[in-house]
Order: sequence, then C-alpha cells, then structure tokens
Amino acid sequence: MCKPPTATDPQEIIIAGAGPAGLLLAALLLKRNEDLAASSSSARPYRITLVDGRQNFGTVSSEDLKKHRSWMLGLANHGLDALRQIPELYDGYVKCIGVEIDALGIYLGSKLLEQTAEEGADVPETFVVDRNFVVAGMARYLQEKYASASDPAFAALYDTRVQYVDERRRRVLVRASVTGEEKYLSYDLLVGCDGVRSVVREALAKSSNFEMDIGDIFQEFKAVHVEKPPALSASAMSLLPAALPEMTGIALPETGNMVNISMGVPRHRRSKLPAELRSEDIPTVAAYVRKNFRAFDLVDYDDFARQWVGQEWNRTGQVHCSSYHSSPHRIVLMGDAAHATSPSIGMGMNTALRDAHVFYELLVKHGDELDKTLPDFSKERVREGQALTDLAYHLYCFDAKAQLLEVVHIIVRSKLHKMLPRLVEDHPQNMIGRTGVALADVYAQASGLGIIPKHRRINDETRRRYFETSVGMIKDTEGGTSRWLTLGVPIVAISLGLAKYCASI
Repeated sequence: MCKPPTATDPQEIIIAGAGPAGLLLAALLLKRNEDLAASSSSARPYRITLVDGRQNFGTVSSEDLKKHRSWMLGLANHGLDALRQIPELYDGYVKCIGVEIDALGIYLGSKLLEQTAEEGADVPETFVVDRNFVVAGMARYLQEKYASASDPAFAALYDTRVQYVDERRRRVLVRASVTGEEKYLSYDLLVGCDGVRSVVREALAKSSNFEMDIGDIFQEFKAVHVEKPPALSASAMSLLPAALPEMTGIALPETGNMVNISMGVPRHRRSKLPAELRSEDIPTVAAYVRKNFRAFDLVDYDDFARQWVGQEWNRTGQVHCSSYHSSPHRIVLMGDAAHATSPSIGMGMNTALRDAHVFYELLVKHGDELDKTLPDFSKERVREGQALTDLAYHLYCFDAKAQLLEVVHIIVRSKLHKMLPRLVEDHPQNMIGRTGVALADVYAQASGLGIIPKHRRINDETRRRYFETSVGMIKDTEGGTSRWLTLGVPIVAISLGLAKYCASI
C-alpha cells in the first residue's frame, strides 16, 4: 500500500515543453517555494521536472545562439507584466536580448508613414525579441539560479520527449533522444506547454466533455534575418503592405544591427506568386527582389535570396480547446497547446506568458490547492484563448472590399473616439495589448460592432471555396471577387498601421 504524502513531501510537477509559458511557470513555482519557506506555510512545496525534446538554449553561448535565430515576436503589456513578476529574470536575462520599439512605420511603396513616441503619438509599450533568444534567457536564469546550485526542487530533461501520457496512473513515458532510454515519471500535476502537436492535449482528448479544433491560419510565409538597411530605424516596427506582388510583410529590428523580414501570402494565392519568388535559383530571386522590393534598399540581396531559397514555406497552426484542464487526471494546458494562433495581432507569446502568470496567481489565491486552481484556470483562460485565436483570424477579412470598408471604419472611429471618448467607443484594434484590457473584452467589442460576425462569414466562405476547388469538388473560376482577394492581405496589413497612425493625429 502506498504511503500517503506528508506535508513536507514535494508535489511533483512535470512541465512538458520548455517554451515561454513552461519556463516562466517553472520560475514562478520555484519562487513560490521560496515564499512558502519564508512564511512557514503548511502547503507542500513543488518539485519541478522540465521536459523538452530540443536542446537547452540556456547553455548555448551568445555567439553560437546567433546561429539559432528564429521568429521575432512582440511582447506587449500582458507578456511584459508576466515576466516582471520576477524582476531579476526580466532585468537580468530578457531585457538585454531584445529591442524596445518606439516607432511604427508603414511603407506604401517607398513612401514612409511613421508615428513615434517622441512626436507624442500613443505608441504602446512593445518589446521585440527573437523567440529562441527569450527562451535561452529564461532557461539560463533557471540554469544559473537552480540547476547549477543542485537545487533538488528543479530538474531539466532536455533532448527528451514525452511519448505518452498515462493519465489514469498520473505518469508520463519519456524518451531520451540520444540514448533512446525510456522511463515513466509520476506526477501530481502535468502541465502541457508542448505546442501545437501537444502529446499532453491528447490525454484530455480522451474525455467525452473535451472538444478541440486543430488547423492552421491559411497563410504561408518565409522569414529572413539580414543586416539592417540604412533607411530603417533600429527601434521601429515597419509594416510592408504589398511589398512584393501578392505578398505583405513586416520588418522587426533585432539586436546586432539585424532585421527580421517576414513575408506572407494567403494559401489560395500562393500559386499566383511570380515564378521568380517560387524559384530555387538564388541569382534569380536576388535580381527579382532588387527590382521589385521598393520599400527600402537592402544591404545584401544575395544574402536575402540565399535564405529565401534555403527554406520551405512555413505554416502556423491554430488550436481551439473547450477546456484547459482535467481535475481527475491533474492536467493543465498552456500556450500553443491550448491556443496556437496567427501572429497577426502579436499576442501569442504574450498570452502564453500570461497563462503561467494567472496560474501562479490562482495557486496563491487558493492556498496551493490544485483542485480549486485547475477549474478556475479554465474559467479565466479559455475565454482569453478563444478570443486570441478568433481575433487574430477574424479581425481581418480576406475580401478586400470588406476590409477596405473596415479600414475606413478604423480611421473614422479612432478619430471620433479621440474627440468624443464618452460618446464613441474605441475600435478593437486600438485596445489590443493595453494594460487592464482582456482580449475577451476586445472580442466582445469587435462582436458588438459587427466586425467579427461579418468577417467570419466571409473568411469561412473563402476557405471553404478554396478547399472545394483544390480537391476538384467545384471548378476554379477567376471572377471579380478573386481579383479583389488578391489585394486583400496587403489591405489587411495596412489596417492596423493606419488605425494606430490616425488615432494619433
């Protein structure tokens, strides 16, 4: 017969996935241990085991880390506030590896429209950082403060994958990538931060009252890391609508005088791209970009083309879940495992970090009782996760006519709200990322104004029609609507920029 746990026995917490949410939760739980010890609380402390199939970027040197550049991501108030719960983590390990944004630019052809904080514009606090860099900084914090000190409350198993969740026995099967060794790890709480293809989520899927939908954002894109062009500010975010035929993009500053340029195209328009952009010949791509990319001059077109040709077209997943926890099986989901989304509103990592922060706050509120914390977490975060994915996908419209009307709506409403704030409600675009404004509140505003219902109907029809034509259910015809759709995504990209720009006039 198993011996029941005593008040001093630690609760075994397995965190599957060492991304932003998993790493922050580990840090917060270890901080909670310190608080419990200082207060002589009777609550059981936590012993955290972090499991991730990738290498530990926390042990990689700063110079070698440059070889592992990933996507540049934006941190707004939601994510920054979560990281600042541990000041030494943010100030010592994260703040130094990103770029604080003080300006927003929109390139219409070669013409630049720009708003800056210095000009008195309402530029929200934004911090841009490479995804792998922020993960490395957070992992280094845990490594230096806990792992290097041989803290028995923390263990990191990198290059180790969660293979299977035996939820009835509350254990997971893990496999070391290098040795192939497999073993079971028992848990009191299993946290699924293991991304779009979450193994932990599959355990919840066995429940009859759990529903999920897994798809993608209907966009394909490529991203390059190049030397910062002289025309670009080192601290400005630059939107690039119609920067290349059929494509729209964004340029985000990086450390080391670099810039991350991402260019995307809707899936139903990728076959319409110029042959040069689909070519695998570096000189061909370089020559085409030199001639047709007019926003600003690049320093090295060959480098741009080399990276462009050297990668596949990328896709980003999209996940909806009806619940983020199972009390009987002591499982909780966070980050992309719960609500993977389009990067269009820049709130994916912010929401993941906020997941970890809210879970920690609920633990404190409920005196570390998991049976109370888990259902309250779903109650708080499912609405935020659903709002995140739906806003990112449906706040914009694939139909350019409808989106053009929405641009006008953004401009007019933003201006009127500034003049008559008590009479005219703000546009949802301007509310995203504000301190104290939940994404669920933004969603309610967008729904109440009729934006979400209208765009959902059009976007769903566009996607359904693409599927029907691609599998041969109906014939593909190029009509007026299709020609307008060609312009849809560039106008989508202009929308957010114009809203912010015109709101400051």
